[in-house]
Amino acid sequence: MDRPVTRSLTPSQAAALRASLAARGHALAKNPKNPYIAFEVRTDGRSIVTLYTSGKLVCTLRSGDAEGAGLGALVAELCGEAPGEAGAAAAPARGNGVAQGTRPDLAWLMGADETGTGELLGRAVVAGVALQPAAAPALAELAGHVETKAGRAASGWETLDERLRGLPGIRPSVLPIPNRLFDAWSKNGLLDLAYVRLANDLFAAAGLGAGRPAGALRGVELAIDDYGAGELLVRAIATWRGDGAHVVLQHRADDEHLAARAASVLARAARSREFEGLKAEATDGSLGTGNAGNAATLRWMRRRAEQVRAGTAWPSFVKTSFRTARELVGLPEVEKRRVPPLQHLLDAESADAFVRGRLELRGAAFRWGDDTTCRFVVRPDGTLVEPRASVAYELLPMLVGGVVLADELESAARRDPGVLDALLDRDRGLLSGWRLLVGPARDEADPLLVTLARAHRAGIVEVVPREERDASRRARESGALVLQAGRRADEFVLDAGSD
Repeated sequence: MDRPVTRSLTPSQAAALRASLAARGHALAKNPKNPYIAFEVRTDGRSIVTLYTSGKLVCTLRSGDAEGAGLGALVAELCGEAPGEAGAAAAPARGNGVAQGTRPDLAWLMGADETGTGELLGRAVVAGVALQPAAAPALAELAGHVETKAGRAASGWETLDERLRGLPGIRPSVLPIPNRLFDAWSKNGLLDLAYVRLANDLFAAAGLGAGRPAGALRGVELAIDDYGAGELLVRAIATWRGDGAHVVLQHRADDEHLAARAASVLARAARSREFEGLKAEATDGSLGTGNAGNAATLRWMRRRAEQVRAGTAWPSFVKTSFRTARELVGLPEVEKRRVPPLQHLLDAESADAFVRGRLELRGAAFRWGDDTTCRFVVRPDGTLVEPRASVAYELLPMLVGGVVLADELESAARRDPGVLDALLDRDRGLLSGWRLLVGPARDEADPLLVTLARAHRAGIVEVVPREERDASRRARESGALVLQAGRRADEFVLDAGSD
């Protein structure tokens, strides 16, 4: 194996590795050019083991290097892997360009990836997919050759997305990150939350969510793109591994892992869908590609900046924390907040379940100050009425599986879809940027589903079809909040339910 394999170690695993290597006489070298490297071990056969201060461990073991093979066996033993397990998971199965998972006990293949974090216009998106090994050949034929970092027409991404979702045995999940969060909170902290939330979805889709017995993740292989994972994701990965899962945290995981490649396709399609909707609505010139280095995008930004300097806000699809946006209106670099620990967002039991990938939202409580609540009273523009302030409410899209319309609200929207207009406003709507979980279609002309499908195609919401007709059951099975009308005409309630 000549390709690097990335793992995430807990502090105790890192300490054990350091002690084991030193005891075996390996020199733990520092790298003066990179202060984020805790130590490196290099063999005469050119194998390299590098531990970063974040806990990330990167092993590049050269074929034919016996000393390197010994290092690999030591690391595998430390991480609780079967001999050769990590190599089998990371080694590419060429022909489709990605690995399909070769472990004999493999029951579920999962992957996750993100896109849009570096684009000035449009949301970032994290996506994941779960599939059983029998579905891998068809998925490889469809997506194995796709270069997800290259440009592709929007119709091409949409077609790939539809065909991928139509494959038997594919369980997709897409989680947008609204720009109001991206601009206020640290990027990696948000991605940590998003990836752990996504893992909850994938485990639940495989029947391995809330209530699963200990060790039930044996046979699960999960490949995650390594964006610079923080403490929360590293801790979660260690927990999943302890429950039997084989987890690979690897830079550009979609290059080598089929499920991560499929997840990348889903993320690119969702971002493309939103951007096509933005371009269709633009009345003040071309948006270009949405990248800060694109000439047309910069021209549009300069024109819009004149309005912002005059007192008009940037549209919600602009990442206002980017230097380009701030320099155009004379603002200093933004200072983003650090995402607080889960214990500051959820009650202790729910926070623990979230990390374990076993979150059952019913009965969960969200923190506000020193108190907790299972419901939020909000206005159509998302303004919080009760409680008056809550950090958990600000980060709510990253903590729950989405939103379900209460049966009464669904019925009202079927009679008059205009009931949802304010909620679906791209810039100010409560539901903008959320996942909205809907039941099966009653007929093709259902006014509610037609309205939501239009908002989905425009990239305003991510509509997720579900099999459950009853709203309460749909929310319970998906870890979602129920949105219902409030006591006042201009208020709604987001309710997690109670035991």
